[in-house]
This record gives sequence, structure tokens and C-alpha cells, in this order.
Amino acid sequence: IACVYRYDTPEGKEFRPWDVKTRKTKAPNPRPLYNQPGIKVADEVLLVEGEKAAQALIESGYCATTAMNGAKAPTDKTDWSPLKGKRVSLWPDNDDAGLEYAFSAAKAIDDVGALSVVILKPPADKPEKWDSADAVQEGFDIDHWMAATERKTIKSAGLQLSDWSALRYKGVAPEQHYLIEGSFPLGVVSILAAMGDTGKGMLTLKLALEIACGEDLTVEVFGGKVLQHGTAVVFTSEDNQAEVHRRLQKLDPTDLRLKSPEKLFIIPLPNAGGPFPMVRETPEGPRTTSEFTQVVRQLQAIEDLKLVVFDPLSSFVHADVNADPAVGSYLTGLLANLASETGATVIVVHHMRKPPGQKPIDSAEQARDAIRGSSALVDGVRMAYALWPAQDQIVQQTCQTLNLIPEPRSFYQGAVVKSNGPADRTIRTYKRNSIGLLEDLTARIKGQQPSTYDLLGVLAGGIRMAASRGHPFTHTGVNGVFKHRHRLPEAFHHMPRHKLENMVQELLNERPPRVVKGTLLGSKEQKWLDSPWGLFADGKGRIEEGADRLKND
Repeated sequence: IACVYRYDTPEGKEFRPWDVKTRKTKAPNPRPLYNQPGIKVADEVLLVEGEKAAQALIESGYCATTAMNGAKAPTDKTDWSPLKGKRVSLWPDNDDAGLEYAFSAAKAIDDVGALSVVILKPPADKPEKWDSADAVQEGFDIDHWMAATERKTIKSAGLQLSDWSALRYKGVAPEQHYLIEGSFPLGVVSILAAMGDTGKGMLTLKLALEIACGEDLTVEVFGGKVLQHGTAVVFTSEDNQAEVHRRLQKLDPTDLRLKSPEKLFIIPLPNAGGPFPMVRETPEGPRTTSEFTQVVRQLQAIEDLKLVVFDPLSSFVHADVNADPAVGSYLTGLLANLASETGATVIVVHHMRKPPGQKPIDSAEQARDAIRGSSALVDGVRMAYALWPAQDQIVQQTCQTLNLIPEPRSFYQGAVVKSNGPADRTIRTYKRNSIGLLEDLTARIKGQQPSTYDLLGVLAGGIRMAASRGHPFTHTGVNGVFKHRHRLPEAFHHMPRHKLENMVQELLNERPPRVVKGTLLGSKEQKWLDSPWGLFADGKGRIEEGADRLKND
């Protein structure tokens, strides 16, 4: 069909396409895919950038192809039709251009009727422009990587058992990343529950602003630091455009949001056609709506999506989510799929009911029980955070401690009331400020003393930093954390030996752990503290010069 001649010149690579049909040095129209005989007989195809990368995979036993000109190929001039009915995985080069091209090509492949389309994420520890040819040359474990790596699903072919063998779970498990330290995890569904007029809408807008615009700031929301930055999307069905604008003006008076407007999307549904249902009740049970499917496709196309908020949940479900467990299970499964495929935190804002007898809530357990809906709704999410009015006694103590005025409907408490992983379960005290935003007073009430959870996070960070510099600690002994505590943050300089070493043990016992014991290169003794993904954890660590006389005894 066509030939591509490659020349390595002093000025760089030069490619000259040859159109066999017209016998001219030019790209055919349309431009054919590479390795069409292989594509024809294959069920699964890898799309890579460039003939060299494709041929390396073909010679290793994979069916691979590439568009003519690789990442520079115009997708509208390429004939993608041979991929119809195929399961296609896109393996981009490890650079921004490769990822951008992958999304463009994935849409074109989806449009011609591919059975499934996924984009594989290159390993984070590989150099820029690393590709499949490099992988083959270095003996990289391609099968394991393709089975276990993060991916963005553009189109799913449904459940395939062959995709989920034990190979997916080989090696060190990936670390759980968090959107907010100690509470909202990335890539899962969470509930934010509160009674009416609590200020949860302002809190989610504040969170979205910090994720989209506050990359250079260290800001706390919901009692923890915002750890991720990227694109945030908020769907609100109760506030119109004017109200959203007024709230944003209060939260962001310097218009920081306008410096990167493509990072923040706030959709006031009263001005955008009204709320769209995610789930609708049918004679066959709850079903996904076409409106939600369309929204999901747009969310999947956002490369750095970190947050999606639906406020409130009841506006997006045309079924009885409060009483029917089947609806709750179906809905949480649907949202979990969205969170997993995008890697974003999905937060659904929900209402709480007052406890029986109109008694005030005085514990996290009561707050969890007060979240509206069947038990399937709360059980189906990975994390739930609740906000409730503070009891009069708490208000009086807070005002007395901080010399505040006990204004009505201004003081609230909040906590993680359900979590499937490590979480800071501190019950925090909030006060509504002059613009309606809940401010966390917990640290001020405690006299700025960090909690044990906070200290564990700081200790884990200090241990990881020391290992990354080639100056690792051991748990105890001459190289132990207590002996070398002066190299840790100041909070640990005067801590008793037993307490510091017990905190290290607590980190080692966590599941998943934030700290593990690893080995030096060439050694079998596991004693050097490191992160689960560090060099010492992988048996490749080295002690660097200036390591404060560390001894490998």
C-alpha cells in the first residue's frame, strides 16, 4: 500500500513516504495503518508511535500498528477502519505530545467502531520519549505492565475475565493517593453529607478552586491539605449562574480562576437545561441514562481530571435512592466506574436527617446513621464525610476558648464517618465566616498541637526523604530514627525513644503501608526504612557520601 523510508541525518530523523498506487513520494490519501495483515487476523491491537516502535513489538509476538507519521499524524487523514471490531490499546510515548495524540487517535478509533479503546499510562520512572522500542530493547516486562498499569478507558467492551488474571496483582501494590490528606481518596466515590443550610456548597466550590487554581498554595479544606491539582468539575442543580458567580467572587476576589479557566468548570444546571438524571427507574430495574453517558464521555476526555462534584445527589436520580437498596447499589457502582476510569475523586453531596426524637448528633457514628438513603448507599462508597450542627456545649466551650461570639447556626462539627482505608477520624469544629465559608477551628482549639495522624504523615515524609537522598534510617539501633532524630522534622527532636519507635512500627503495620523495610544493593538484610516504591524497597538502594556516618553493620 505504501512505504516509509527513514533517514538518520546530522539534522535528525527524516521520513519520506512513498505512495505505491500513484508511484509518487507523498503520503497516500487516506493514509493506511502499518501491519494490516497482522491486524486482520488479530483480536487485540496495540497502537504505538512510529514504525520502529510497532516493529519491535511485532517481532516480540504482539500485534502492533502505527499511523503514518506517528504522533504527528493527522487523525482525520488516517484510515482507521481496519480497527473496527478490535480491542485497541494505545501505548503513547512518554511525553505530552504522545499523550495528546493518544486521546485524539482514541476518539477516531472509537468512531470507526472498535470493540474497546483504552489508553495505557507509561511508567512514571521512565525517561521522556520512552516508547515500546525502548521497552523491548531493555527487556521490560511488557505483559505485566499492560495488565497492571493505570489506563483511561475510552470505550469498554464489557467485562472480560481474561483481563483480570493474577498477573494484574504482581509486584508492589500501588499507593493509595489522596485528594485531601487524611480524607478524600483519589479514584473513588465519596459522600459529603450535611443538613440544609450548612454551607457544603461553599466548601465544594472552595475545594474546586484550590484544585484548579491553588497549585502554589498550601491550603486546608475538610481538615486536610489539598494534595492534588488539575481540573475540577462541579455540577450544581440548586444554584443558578448568578448565585455561583457571587459565591466565586467572595471566594476568589482576585480572579485567580481566570488565569487557567480551562481547569475549572462549574455547571449551574438551572441555566444549562436543568438537572440530568444519572439513573432512571425502569420495569427492568434501575438503568443508566443517555444523558449521563454523554457527560461521562466528556469527563473521560479530560486528561488531568481530579474532582467531580454532583450537588445534591437527589437531583440526579429518578428513582427511590432513599428506600430501594438496588438503586443505591446500582448508583454507587456507576459512579465508582466513573472514578476508576478518570482517576478523579467523585463527590456526591447528600442530605442528612435529624436523629430520632430531634436529639442533636454527638458522635461520628450517629452522623453516619443520619445520612439519608438505604444502607446500600453508604456501604457502596469508599468514604463518607458528614457535617452536623455543633451541640450548645461545644459552641460555648469553643467561644470561651477562642473568645468568639456564639452566633446562631454558625458552628458545626465534621468528621470522616466511613472509610475503607486509612483516614483522619478527628471530629473537627467549624465556624461559618463572613462570606459563608466554614473555617476549621480545630487546630486553634488544640493550641496548634498536631494530631497523631498528622505526626505519622510528617514522620513518613521524613523517612521517605532521607531514603531518597541515600541517607536512610533503620527502625532501631545505631542507624535508627531515635539515634538520628535530629535529621527528622523538629517535632521529633525531643520525642521519647519508645514513642518515636512505636510510631515507626505503626507506619510499618499500616495496610497499605506508607513505610517498609528494604535492602541495600547486593544485600539480603531488610532493615532500611523507605517508601514502598523507593530504591531500598526495590533492593537497589545505595548509601551516598555524607550520610552522617551510617553503618551497614
